[in-house]
Amino acid sequence: MQDIHHFVSMKNILFAFLLISGLASAQVKTIPDFKFIRIDNGAAFTPNNLTPGKKTFFIFFDTECPHCFRAITEYNKNHQTMNNLNIVMVTMSRKDIVLDFLKKVGPALSTKKNTVVTLDIYNHFIGRFLPKKYPSMFLFGSNKQLILYSDEESDIPNFINNFKK
Repeated sequence: MQDIHHFVSMKNILFAFLLISGLASAQVKTIPDFKFIRIDNGAAFTPNNLTPGKKTFFIFFDTECPHCFRAITEYNKNHQTMNNLNIVMVTMSRKDIVLDFLKKVGPALSTKKNTVVTLDIYNHFIGRFLPKKYPSMFLFGSNKQLILYSDEESDIPNFINNFKK
């Protein structure tokens, strides 16, 4: 249990370091190697678990972020446009808080059969995807090449339009 508390406090330190250090100025171009933990069953989730031949959408969020709340609410409203994607929701928040958050703001999105909600307990997302802030949204093509990246709510319609293509 002490590891969980250490992990939760480390998320704030890591994200602050990212913002201060300027590492976020780089941008990932292909899906990097990663290992997350599925929130539903505790199993490892890696790039090998992505369904081949589909676009992949990653959303990196925090349960205390008002922009994340609004972004996930909007994607939840448009979840039917996301049927042909791999959807990977990634957070560093505590499992119980994440489950409550998603029940309120993203019930349809988070329970889709093509959605995996994950915990980044190994701190891979920030260092490998290089997000700038919450929420960070990445859409990769079926070839694993980056199509679209944004951390702005105003770009959600661009993502939804790309989901339809």
